[in-house]
Amino acid sequence: MTEWKSAKYWKHRSPEERVQNARVPARFKDKNLSEYDVTTGDEDAYNAVVHWVTSIDERLEDGMGLYLYGPTGVGKTHLAQAALTRIVKKHNVSGLFITADRYTDMVYDEMRNSGELPEPYSDPNLLKYMRRTFDVLVFDGLGSERATTEFARNAIISLIDNRYEEKLITVITSILPPQELSRTYGKRIASMLQESCFFIKVDGQDHRTVFTNAG
Repeated sequence: MTEWKSAKYWKHRSPEERVQNARVPARFKDKNLSEYDVTTGDEDAYNAVVHWVTSIDERLEDGMGLYLYGPTGVGKTHLAQAALTRIVKKHNVSGLFITADRYTDMVYDEMRNSGELPEPYSDPNLLKYMRRTFDVLVFDGLGSERATTEFARNAIISLIDNRYEEKLITVITSILPPQELSRTYGKRIASMLQESCFFIKVDGQDHRTVFTNAG
């Protein structure tokens, strides 16, 4: 059985290890906040995220994360992962990036393996760290998971509930505006997110379409 590692252990890895442990997908690894294109994206949203990053010490105290919402392709994931990378690189802070689909797949695998992730995963305790240990969790794609199934909803509700209880920061990207949260995940979770996240609407052009047309 893999040894349990404390929150202190994850915080005090080297900057390079903390960035690696954040598991940012390859497509986004080289993207940083300064590369966000405010001409096609949302300058106000960008400035709000940068301000949040610069106040991370205060945010770690009050547990206030971000809820970035808006249409597909406007750079929500770029902003979220770049904020995470900046934080774990510059501070003794642990963090991780996970998509909603990937998370629900992992919960299903854990459930079928007696409460631990099976061997192909790097650490059988990874889900437990997400729920109650990592300082910052980027949860990408809330509401667009294969998941508007009851199983997925319950798995995600449990994650948000656990991190709320521990006063840990969660950064969420979603296509769901705030008024849709209650309908999809229930009033309790909507209330928790309202209390523990700054809600930032991200507008702009679909950058994937912009790049395709430019090509």
